[in-house]
Amino acid sequence: MTDANTLSFYQRNVQDVFARYESVQSPLMPYFPMAFLPGSRVLDVGCGSGRDVKALLKQGYDAHGVEPVAAMREMAITHSPELYKRIQPGHLPDIPTHERFDGVICSAVLMHIPAGQQLEAFVNLRNLLKAGGRLLMSVPAARDDLDADFRDAQGRLFLPMEADRVRLLSEQLGLVLISQFTTQDSLGRGGVSWNILLFEKSAEHNRPLDRIESVLKHDKKVATYKLALLRAFCDMADRDAGAVSWLGNGYVGMPVQALAECWLHYYWPLMAAPLHIPQSNIDAPGSSKPPAFRQALEQLIRLAQAEYGTDPVVTYSLCMLGWKKNNLPSLLATQLHTTLSVLSRTLIVGPVQHAAQGEMFCYDKASKLVLLEVDLWREFCLSGYWIRDSLLLRWAELCERFSQRINPAIHRGVVLPYLIQPEDPEREQGLARRLYAEASPLTCVWSDRSINMATMDIDHVLPFSLWHNNDLWNLLPAASAVNRAKSDKVPTPEFLRRRQDAIVSNWRFAQQIETTVFQHELQRTLGRFRPENWELDLFQHLSERAAQAIYQRGEEPWEWTV
Repeated sequence: MTDANTLSFYQRNVQDVFARYESVQSPLMPYFPMAFLPGSRVLDVGCGSGRDVKALLKQGYDAHGVEPVAAMREMAITHSPELYKRIQPGHLPDIPTHERFDGVICSAVLMHIPAGQQLEAFVNLRNLLKAGGRLLMSVPAARDDLDADFRDAQGRLFLPMEADRVRLLSEQLGLVLISQFTTQDSLGRGGVSWNILLFEKSAEHNRPLDRIESVLKHDKKVATYKLALLRAFCDMADRDAGAVSWLGNGYVGMPVQALAECWLHYYWPLMAAPLHIPQSNIDAPGSSKPPAFRQALEQLIRLAQAEYGTDPVVTYSLCMLGWKKNNLPSLLATQLHTTLSVLSRTLIVGPVQHAAQGEMFCYDKASKLVLLEVDLWREFCLSGYWIRDSLLLRWAELCERFSQRINPAIHRGVVLPYLIQPEDPEREQGLARRLYAEASPLTCVWSDRSINMATMDIDHVLPFSLWHNNDLWNLLPAASAVNRAKSDKVPTPEFLRRRQDAIVSNWRFAQQIETTVFQHELQRTLGRFRPENWELDLFQHLSERAAQAIYQRGEEPWEWTV
């Protein structure tokens, strides 16, 4: 719901706020005809004085509103009796959705919603719309009177609402951007401007991927690096989108270290294979010009095998777990650092500089970020989960082509298992199981049932079959029967919010017991670790991923009911 301090301000200042809003024309009114068909049933969320509801009624729309402040509702109806029975109590993200509307207005509301509830607010807005319905919203474009916590002098919350990020979040929920405008503040406040965005709810979620497809089909490929970079973007969009920096200039930035870690995961099985699988057209045994990172990575693998054994899956998992726990043997830790540095340099001087003749990506040395356009990032977020399948097949085909000269027996069927080599979830689940063995009392995160080690399963909140995510924050204790019922289904954002206290309680326990591992994984996922607010950041990330899976990818939603 609306931030408590903000809501308190409006409750204390009803008369002043009412008079101020009624003194000017609705800034959204000029957009009503282009947004909604004549006679449409339209809901104004956070309708305040009822100004927009009245404007809609005058234009022939069947207009209604919801408003959380009781005194504001009463004043609106007193001054405009035609609003009687048209304005109801309600607030995001808990507006009942049994009625669907042709259109929804949300003017200057979303920036007052705390970060941890914004995803649910968008879901609520989406669910208020009929298929084909339209959402007209305004969010701040600029404001120069806020403190470090994004509050104005009256204590009201005005969270940043970058138009590009609002668009991405909306499109992940199946809301397609129709139009976008920037306007000055209708109340004449200097330093304040607004973005107005119009979305349409659609069942069609595919987006053009021409530029990505062009790299896949037409770019010259003398190595597998471009495919590895695109795969890393897909995986980052799917699992670690919170680590991306929104730069406000039409670009997003991705930490080169995070991309290098993805490459380490991809190339480790290929380099650890018992046969030489070439990764460039000159990568042959004994070649004077092997891939720049082959020597460093093969040395890392040898050291890891000496420490953990020769099973490549187990060796990789234990090496990464040791890194997270910061207890790798010094020689192994040094070699891992060297390998990641070489991988970073390779992806910068290779695919970042040369994909699409150098026009697709760039690298900012000062921030150590790989930059790509927001529209391109949006495509990875919306469609990366199936782009990845095409990438893997093309990667296997490329290795087959490189092998024809040195070993024709290496064909795509040989290569593909190394590209999709399964991770070792039992290793990370074992850590989580040992961790929660220390919890007292031990209860199911979904049902509050009391459980013990015999009746506990370690549940992947976001199913492993979809995300392959073994981070501790995604591994929570559940009753075996409840976990079986959940299976590979995805918890709904609404259910996650109802279970937020239990989820966060388990996170805090895991962070307390395995501090180094938990914070390492959180830093990679979110791009930061804010000691004062990490729970809210992480819960927002979890909710967004769940919503994306359900509303964009069509995964089966799940809630536990007794």
